[in-house]
Amino acid sequence: MKKKLIVLSSSVLGFLPLMASAQNARGGCDAAVPGTIQKVICIAGNILDIIIPILVVLGIVYFVWGVITFVIADDEESKEKGRNKIIFGIIGLVVIVAMWGLVGLVTNTFGLNGGADISVPTVPF
Repeated sequence: MKKKLIVLSSSVLGFLPLMASAQNARGGCDAAVPGTIQKVICIAGNILDIIIPILVVLGIVYFVWGVITFVIADDEESKEKGRNKIIFGIIGLVVIVAMWGLVGLVTNTFGLNGGADISVPTVPF
């Protein structure tokens, strides 16, 4: 189970930095031509803008569920399950927020958060 969770989270979180949407600012999907990769990336970025806060909320709920399980547990096995939920909840929150921050850091460092036009280099004839 842990191996599947690690593989799934690494594949999903490894794909998140690609959704930085280099050319278009948030809400700038109108400038992208329909049917292009820019439009697809813009739409995927907008979807991720909605999903990431939901994942943070789910991580907090999982963490609180682990705290409640740990506090009301009677035997050692139930306390261990609660402790594991607390630990995995914290790890999940750290990973989600770190990836979100990393994308923001890269976006701001390279100046990708503006809606400026990027000129494609050409060879003069």
